Amino acid sequence: MTRTRQFQHKWLSGTALTGRCAPDKAARYLLIGATLAAITSVVATPVKADDIAELKAEIRALNKRLTDMEEQKKKVKKLDDRVQQVERAQEANAAAPPPGPMPTKTGPWDSFINGRPVHIGISQSTDVLLYGIIEPTLGYVTNVDKAGHSTAGLNVSWFSGNRWGLFITQKVFPEYGFNLLAKVESEFELPSGNMDTPGVIFNRDAWVGFDSPLLGRFSVGRQNTLPRDVANIWADPYGSSALSTGEGGFTNNNNFKQIIFYTSGGNGANGQGDTRYDQGLVWKKVFDNGLYLGAAYNFGSANGPGGPLGSGPIPGAGFDKGSTAAVAAGYNIGQFHISSFYTRANVLEIPTIGTTNIGHIHQSWGIGGNWDGGLLRLNTGYMHYTADQGIVGTRDDDVVTVSAKITPSKLYDFELGWQDFFAHNAALSGAGYTLRPFVDASAATMTGTGTRMTTYASFMYHPIPNVDVYIASDHLKTTGGYSASQAHKHDTADEIVTGVRYKW
Repeated sequence: MTRTRQFQHKWLSGTALTGRCAPDKAARYLLIGATLAAITSVVATPVKADDIAELKAEIRALNKRLTDMEEQKKKVKKLDDRVQQVERAQEANAAAPPPGPMPTKTGPWDSFINGRPVHIGISQSTDVLLYGIIEPTLGYVTNVDKAGHSTAGLNVSWFSGNRWGLFITQKVFPEYGFNLLAKVESEFELPSGNMDTPGVIFNRDAWVGFDSPLLGRFSVGRQNTLPRDVANIWADPYGSSALSTGEGGFTNNNNFKQIIFYTSGGNGANGQGDTRYDQGLVWKKVFDNGLYLGAAYNFGSANGPGGPLGSGPIPGAGFDKGSTAAVAAGYNIGQFHISSFYTRANVLEIPTIGTTNIGHIHQSWGIGGNWDGGLLRLNTGYMHYTADQGIVGTRDDDVVTVSAKITPSKLYDFELGWQDFFAHNAALSGAGYTLRPFVDASAATMTGTGTRMTTYASFMYHPIPNVDVYIASDHLKTTGGYSASQAHKHDTADEIVTGVRYKW
């Protein structure tokens, strides 16, 4: 009892906390109040075991939520890093144009079955295309000499010159469709394997250039004359019906092919009068509305190996003597396609080459078109040619051509055509044959006036897209003073042929 009173006395006096220090009344009262409040709280809300369990469960739940939040933060960080990587890659690619579609590489068998060309070298921006035509022709030909003999056998291909070539496309600005182009093409004779032009490997094409939707196509080097390309759509029924910036061809070695020489004016291994330019500059463009425009210039300082000089360049020739200029215009309007051309050539007198380089003006123009309805295609055209022939005066020719193509099925088609040349005062060669257009006639001493008419027909079967099996024939008839070298002093010549064209 005595100890209890002593403890109470010390507690109330404050010496239980401060030892012998004098008590602070305010602190003592505050401590007493806090103690009473704590006791009252404990008494009023006694702690139970269930409450503790609930608190622990809530703590565990909170800890799990914190753990899950940490995992989510890690995932969000990974996603954010990935987004930043993609954005950096897009920014890097924005500085360079996107690559164009990769060409599909095909093998020989796939090419044979589907008619697709063979891509022998492909990268993201460069495509090297190998292509060609092989055409054996078996034919019967009349009046092959002055004695009037006929022959039958394997002839030089009737439809297409046997050829192989490389076409190279280099994408430079794909976003603008701007490509660099290059083409080399060689022709050979299937019966013998000889070069078509002895000593000239790329006698058909050897040029480089560019094309784009905005600028059109521009090419420099050996290539088709511009009039040849545009007249191709109506001069016969075998070429494309629509105008394009590509090169157009005529049939190869037959009696009605001679119309192609009215579209010539170029220089080649045999001098002027070639249907291709040496050192030519050609521009073509097909506009979005179907308008076609073209222009060309052929320097006179090239005559090809084996030409009149035997070594190529013509000394002193250039922008005037020996040069050729041409312009062309046309339209693709739905099923209708029309085109026209004008060409002017300064044809050198062969005896003066290398000295005075005297030239004479030869020029031609033409207009024509076609209607291509799919099942039926109709073509017609007109050309006019004039030539300064020196001492024998001026030559004037008028040319008319009409042809048709019927395509009942993609497997076969029929062609029929007629053409007539009306030559007035045309120079004759030393052997007495009418000279081709755009050939030097200054040495001629005789002329002739007459007509040359050719009719032709063909049937073509296409078992697969790149194989043509054909039967064809033509009939040549001359009148008056026109003398065709193919008839060998006779006024008629006939051909009946069959053959196969394999294109890859």
